[in-house]
Amino acid sequence: MKKMNISLLYILFCSFISTTIFSKEIVVSDTLKVKQAGEAFLKGYYLDVAHKKDSAYFYYKTANEIYRSLNDSLMIGQTLTYLAILESDLGDYTSSDITAIEALKFLPKDKTEYLTSVYNCLAISSRKQEDFKEALYWYDKAIAISTNKSNTIKYLQNKANAYRDLNAYENAINLLDSLNTLEIKSRKTKARILDNLAYTKWLNGEASIINDLEAALKMRQTEQDTWGLIASYAHLSEVYKKENPTKALGYAKQMYGLAIKSNSPQDQLEALNKIIALDNSKKLKDFYARYLRINDSLNKAENKAKNKYAKLKFDSEKNREDNLQLKITNAKKELALQKEKTINIAGSVASGFTLLLFLGFMYYRKQQYKQEKRAEVYQTETSIAKKIHDEVANNVVNIMNRVQYIEEPKENLLDDLEKVYLLTRNISHQNKAIETGENYTIALKSLLNNFNSSTTTIILKNISNVGLENLSETKQIEIYRVLQELLVNMQKHSKAKLVALSFEKEKGNISIMYSDNGVGVALNSLELKNGLVNMETRIKSINGIITFTSTLNKGFKAIISFK
Repeated sequence: MKKMNISLLYILFCSFISTTIFSKEIVVSDTLKVKQAGEAFLKGYYLDVAHKKDSAYFYYKTANEIYRSLNDSLMIGQTLTYLAILESDLGDYTSSDITAIEALKFLPKDKTEYLTSVYNCLAISSRKQEDFKEALYWYDKAIAISTNKSNTIKYLQNKANAYRDLNAYENAINLLDSLNTLEIKSRKTKARILDNLAYTKWLNGEASIINDLEAALKMRQTEQDTWGLIASYAHLSEVYKKENPTKALGYAKQMYGLAIKSNSPQDQLEALNKIIALDNSKKLKDFYARYLRINDSLNKAENKAKNKYAKLKFDSEKNREDNLQLKITNAKKELALQKEKTINIAGSVASGFTLLLFLGFMYYRKQQYKQEKRAEVYQTETSIAKKIHDEVANNVVNIMNRVQYIEEPKENLLDDLEKVYLLTRNISHQNKAIETGENYTIALKSLLNNFNSSTTTIILKNISNVGLENLSETKQIEIYRVLQELLVNMQKHSKAKLVALSFEKEKGNISIMYSDNGVGVALNSLELKNGLVNMETRIKSINGIITFTSTLNKGFKAIISFK
């Protein structure tokens, strides 16, 4: 269960009042902000409980921004917790993970009700992405600090299901067996444990589990537990599928009926899928048609929800983007003037060259380009070798020595191993083969989004609207490498919190505008060094233009233009 129950509402109210008023000094002019933040937070919570996720996201985001302006770290952490859960619910697992990790930085260790929610959110996102071992890690973190018995039991059940996803049935059975011996007042919880235990035993090859499944079913019928009954019917239908298809079909139809009554499209799809596999009657076509209709409706609804969420998320970043837009517009004007000037100069100069001189120049450029490519390959190989030696090998040796000679907590070693893993992953991302062709835009978006972090936000605008997938393979590779180099330089040197990449197409020209709010550099030190030469060479090789602009402490800009 990811969301905290409604009984916490009073605690939430007291929390934001005490933390924003009594835990620190606030000037009179800030009291209005405190009131606005509290109202936005509570509106978000009520809308969240009412399953109006897009509206809830807006109000939580609003509250978070106000609390940031007040430097109220506790309430920043609490609002980030709810935002991470909503992002996970909406299927944006990458954003959810980033937001959840950021929440952990603000939440103090004594706020266990929020910390366990964050850990559980990270576990659920990992499980949805089929990273079951990662899910187990976060469930263990939640269980270790949980002070609420009911929540602890839920986390343990979720952990057992993650074991089952890994086909580690014995681990799941042992865990559920231990839960089954506890004195639990909630009959719904007992039924869930009994049902999951019996179903997992069946997956592990045990045959005598029908009585337990049917006992759980009766408990759920007594408690009128609709969602529990849907799960029971699903498990019983699967267990009876081979030995008694007629009975299995009956349970599948009961599941379908309850799913309709509960307005649960996902469960309707699962039930129809079972019915289609079991029913040989004339109604099969009708069931299949229903399956297709529900599936189409569900896809449309999910896409609509995701689009609305994406717009809300974009709008929340819009203020920050607007601050950069004026600079980008001015840069475009400057580029247009520069292009016009360059064309006029090129036209007057070109008339003075003979065909022979032109051919000689082209031959020279071709040879120079080959030389540059060879040098670039050598430089890349040397860079990779140096990174592996300096960043990976030394860390691994250090960890090996600590394991051998020093008694140190396992979590510290795991944290360091994770850092080594992230280093190797970054090296892999920076040097992997580039996918070209029709999937190029998707591959480029993936590269750029990989630079999102808890401290840096990457905003992409119109990347899917300029037809990058239709470029030649050579242009696709050069653009990929230049943008990668820009973001690597940003990550190493600029300390930027926001990076905007805008793509435009006009009269056969494609323009890419890069802008960040990092530390920048002085103009007199910007003269084509530290990788800028490579970028300029690459863009020139596709007959394009790249310009760089930077001011100390006022960010960095690059504008790329090509046919």
